[in-house]
Amino acid sequence: MTTKKHGLEQLSNQKMVFRERSHCISCGSSNLHPLWQGKFTDEPTRSFLNRCHYSKDVVTLLAEETFSLMRCQTCGMIFHQRILTPQGLHKLYDEWINDAQIEHMEAHYQTGSKRDTLFERGRQCIKHLLRLKKLVEPYTTEQFRILDYGCGDGHFLCLAKFFGFDVYGIDFSQKRSERAATMGISIFNNWEALESAQINKVHAVSLFQVLEHLEDPLATLRKIATTITNRGILIVEVPDCRGISQPQNFSEFHAVHPLEHINAFTPITLKKMCEQAGFVSINRLPAHVTTSFLDTLRTEVSRFIQRNRTALYFQLPH
Repeated sequence: MTTKKHGLEQLSNQKMVFRERSHCISCGSSNLHPLWQGKFTDEPTRSFLNRCHYSKDVVTLLAEETFSLMRCQTCGMIFHQRILTPQGLHKLYDEWINDAQIEHMEAHYQTGSKRDTLFERGRQCIKHLLRLKKLVEPYTTEQFRILDYGCGDGHFLCLAKFFGFDVYGIDFSQKRSERAATMGISIFNNWEALESAQINKVHAVSLFQVLEHLEDPLATLRKIATTITNRGILIVEVPDCRGISQPQNFSEFHAVHPLEHINAFTPITLKKMCEQAGFVSINRLPAHVTTSFLDTLRTEVSRFIQRNRTALYFQLPH
């Protein structure tokens, strides 16, 4: 057997397995309309996948598989009907996506320098922490407790710890949670592990770029509502998928990636789902972390404009 044939045989043994979501993930309706569907080998999907951060030949593995991006005709929620099984997700996130691949993709496709990207990410995290302090402080004299769901390497929690928060994280990737644990952060691999630690309810939960990955995001939001104090704060950030039905470029493809971003939110559908879970939408407070007058001016102007966005703040009612 040639090396090439042997390699293809190995790939076939790793074939991904899919399952279907036949009802809307938000309202439960079965009245669904296809927006974008096809095979993973179709162009431009094939080319988009080949640009992603995978260490395996994903297109070959998915040669016989199809995808279907659906819109609920009842509530407008958009989501992929065919999604990977838990076994497939394990392969995807723990075996195929590695640090080297991610760095390669960021180096080739992110806008701006890595230094500027990291700086801006850190600046936004600090602004979130300043807002949280102002929102939570009037309602408690306790030490602030924050849970970052899908915390990755724990960078946001490191900043929160520096600001004096008691910090906890949940991340289902064993490798990433192990790296975060080396920084002295309590990371749990699932809800059961968090509950067994008997931690008091937290004052805030952050969900940064997480809900778009989950099979049942509404169930996760409802679970979060049971772990947060009355008047506690929920921060949610997801890709803004307004106007995307059939992706025309790599940025749009990444927003509705059939393997990873299986839920496509708009400001309206995100707000609706969080409210279904028991949260109330609140305004995003201004926060300044800058030496630039223009940045400060933009922040202050945004207080009065309050544009629709998919980075939202919610509160659990008293």
